[in-house]
Amino acid sequence: MLPKGLKDKLTVGFSLMSVIPLLVLVYIVNTYVFPGSKQIGDVSLIVAIAGFIALLGLAVTRGFVMPVVKLASEAQAIAHGELDRQIEVGSDEVGSIGSALNQITQRVRDNMAQLHTYGEQTKQMNLDITRRILTLSHVLQVSSLISQSAKIDEVMVFILEKLTQIEEAELNCLIEADGKEGEFRIRSCAGADRTQAQALQGIRFSSPWLRKVLQEGRVLVVDQDRGTSQGGELLEKQFGMHNAVFQPIVSMRQEIAVLLSANRKQGFCFREDSLDLLKVFGQQVAIAVENDLLAQRAEQLKVIDELTGLYNAGYMKSRLEEEVSRAARYHRPCSLVLLNMDDFQKMQELYGRLAAEGVLHQLAELLKGQVTDVDRVGRMGPDDFAIILPERNKREAIELAESVRRKVEQHLFSNGPNRLPFPLHLCAAVSENPLDGSAGEELFAKAEEAMRSAKRNGKNKVLAA
Repeated sequence: MLPKGLKDKLTVGFSLMSVIPLLVLVYIVNTYVFPGSKQIGDVSLIVAIAGFIALLGLAVTRGFVMPVVKLASEAQAIAHGELDRQIEVGSDEVGSIGSALNQITQRVRDNMAQLHTYGEQTKQMNLDITRRILTLSHVLQVSSLISQSAKIDEVMVFILEKLTQIEEAELNCLIEADGKEGEFRIRSCAGADRTQAQALQGIRFSSPWLRKVLQEGRVLVVDQDRGTSQGGELLEKQFGMHNAVFQPIVSMRQEIAVLLSANRKQGFCFREDSLDLLKVFGQQVAIAVENDLLAQRAEQLKVIDELTGLYNAGYMKSRLEEEVSRAARYHRPCSLVLLNMDDFQKMQELYGRLAAEGVLHQLAELLKGQVTDVDRVGRMGPDDFAIILPERNKREAIELAESVRRKVEQHLFSNGPNRLPFPLHLCAAVSENPLDGSAGEELFAKAEEAMRSAKRNGKNKVLAA
């Protein structure tokens, strides 16, 4: 029967606790204290009624004061971070305030949950950015190694080691096609488990399935959702892994190798960004392999020694084989002269590398002046030279070698602006086709044997095989 509004409750409570008891007190004083006496029962009844009304007012006041106090306590707890609290909601204004606080708290919880989600997403984005920056740094390092003409094995080891830092790439191998159908060799290997990686190094195995992957030239992923039974079987049997990315390495239209990046995680799927990172490294491997192949071809095509301007050893050996074959076909002589400077190492230690290179260049010019247009002069080693003499027999070759020896002994070699204070000497060895062999390798072997004999017998001399 009491009013539900907070304002009305306050009015009724104030009336019950203040106005009505005051009126009763005034009535008692006016009626009983001053005018005259009444029955004690009447007084007691009036006092009892006044006390009852006062208690009823106290109860009513407590009924709306205590919810306010509780609401304040709950609000203070929420303000201190206890956002999981739920305020009991009534039907009056206090209940409306409690409901509003519950709604505010729920919104704060929702916003904090969103902030937490955004934080996790931001953290993941930062990790992805860091991974990509790190990958870019590794790619730049690989490019630097390639541009510096580093050895291919050194570049491969570096790439595979950096790949291991990617979480999904627990084991990384460069699997090289071995030339035979379906035959492969693990050329380089790196992994979190170094013992396993070392054990896999150099292993040969056969896999027609992997050969097919290489020939198709497309990246193949084997994980929980993708791949083939044959790919999974190869991973389990050969590498002890469950998931992998196979990247064919094709250079100049040739299937060279397969780059394997694998892990042994159960129920795993490669993410697209991880696949992108692995493909970047695969491209670097392909660039390194192609650069090495081009360098090999350039070396094979190179015929001139950069220091002396003479033909290099590769050209001289190939040319000797051609001349020996031609001489055998037409029954003509062909001779080979090997030359080696005496005590060249001591001279280099005495005057330095640059001075020694200057002497070699001067010697090369001297040798060029002693041969004809059909003859070939080349540098075979640091201080080793050779002369191919088509149409000349051993006797004529010995005469040429002796003439060269004397001219070297008489020549005034210079050490930069100054001349050397001592003459230079060399040993010469001569071999002829077909007396000393029917192939270029045999002529070289015979001449080298004669050269060792000349060195043992005092140096500065010419010996025939």
